[in-house]
Amino acid sequence: MSTWSSGYNTDLGYTFGYYREISPEWLDFVALSKSVTPPSGSWRYLELGCGQGYGLTLLAALNPDHEFLGIDFNPVHINHARGLAKASGLTNIRFEEADFVALAEAWTADWGQFDYITAHGIYSWLLRTVCQSIVQLMNNASRAGALVYISYNALPAWFSSHPIQHLMRLWQTTESLESVKAIETGIQRLEKLNEAQTGMTRMLPGMKAMLEKVAKHDRAYLVQEYLHDNWHPRWFDQVVEELKPAKLTYVGTASMGDLFLRSFMPQKFKDIVQDYTDPIVQEVMIDTLVNQSFRRDVFSRGAAPMWAIQRQEALLQQSFMLLNRPPAAEEIKFKTSLGELKGKVDIYNLFYDQLATGPKTAAELMKVSASQPLGLGDMMQALSFMLNEGHIGFYRPPSNRAPALALNRAIAIATANGAPYRFAIASKLGHVLTVSDVDLMLLTGTFDHPQASASDLGTTLVERLLALGKGLTQQGKPLTQRDELLPYATQLAETFLQQTLPKWQSYGICE
Repeated sequence: MSTWSSGYNTDLGYTFGYYREISPEWLDFVALSKSVTPPSGSWRYLELGCGQGYGLTLLAALNPDHEFLGIDFNPVHINHARGLAKASGLTNIRFEEADFVALAEAWTADWGQFDYITAHGIYSWLLRTVCQSIVQLMNNASRAGALVYISYNALPAWFSSHPIQHLMRLWQTTESLESVKAIETGIQRLEKLNEAQTGMTRMLPGMKAMLEKVAKHDRAYLVQEYLHDNWHPRWFDQVVEELKPAKLTYVGTASMGDLFLRSFMPQKFKDIVQDYTDPIVQEVMIDTLVNQSFRRDVFSRGAAPMWAIQRQEALLQQSFMLLNRPPAAEEIKFKTSLGELKGKVDIYNLFYDQLATGPKTAAELMKVSASQPLGLGDMMQALSFMLNEGHIGFYRPPSNRAPALALNRAIAIATANGAPYRFAIASKLGHVLTVSDVDLMLLTGTFDHPQASASDLGTTLVERLLALGKGLTQQGKPLTQRDELLPYATQLAETFLQQTLPKWQSYGICE
């Protein structure tokens, strides 16, 4: 075990992800929905445990008028993050390598205080003393009125996974297994335990279902999830208690499908929750009823309440855009912790029709000719469902698109050289989109040759793929040789030039 990592597995660097729930506009919507005043003016943003810095760099390019700081203990992460920020020319972001325990004891005054503080995917996987230091950092670094986001593995759902995590890590450390090998070996051994119907597996029937999910996951993700010395899923009330020293109070969940969960629970669930008067206990009981596995909690540090009229005006001014309209169907389904809920097709189609003509405010969407008048609560719940599914997004174009365009260019070039990037900024929308590595490679081919033909781009793509030791897959068939790659690569390039590139230009991914 590496002493500097405090038991956190550093065999593989963290994934190159982007998590929409930590974006300022997402956190603002949660706050507004719960009558809490979100930050405004020249706000500042801090991410604790920023990992590779990819997501934070995307946020910084989207918000060039605001300052961003990412802190991580892993020098590999910080080196990557600084390189990406430098390659794109961003000047409103910095990354610092620091140990949370040491930093909590002596917060660097020059770093100042922040209006948004986020800690995604670290709290359940660290020593309790390190978690206490994170809370102290939140206390030291947060301004009055700040919004604080923290995500963690939640109980009760993870009870069935305790044996999976403990045994995998035990086998790895006692047999000196490389991390990915430890995952593969662990899955095989745990499957044998299930097949043997051991006393443990009979007592934990949920373990089999969890193991089936584990076997399908990306191995790099599983290393980050399971192979740490410290793995502590939390009850919600435990986290609330742990955050009290930072003067933080609970606002609501950033899991948008659950933002109004209480309003659409079955009556028998509502009756159970109403047996308890303490709001924290009520939240724990809801987790128990739905078997909650992961929480994305938003807290505030002394945020001012937003009075009814102010809240209504602020919510109605929120702007939204259509991203991915669901296919025509007799019913529209939305994911929640309770399972899938069915939305009224006639009402939701009215929203999608309106947004298909361009971005709209919530106030404009409320004017749709529904069979029954829509209240603000109905509108907010509908918006939260559509946001959660990725059907719509917040419409917040940046004041200056140049940083986003520069970052997209750096992302495309790095991907063409083998970087595992899969996100880019739609600078005309103010939104981060998922993109494919092949399309980013094709985009790179247009930088120096904007008039390149599909044949030219296809040839360049094949050369890049072969240099990287990669291929393509066509209808499930892997293509690895030059002569079989070229026709399909040219076909992909034609589609890119005729469809994807014009769309990306209209979104502001590129000029």
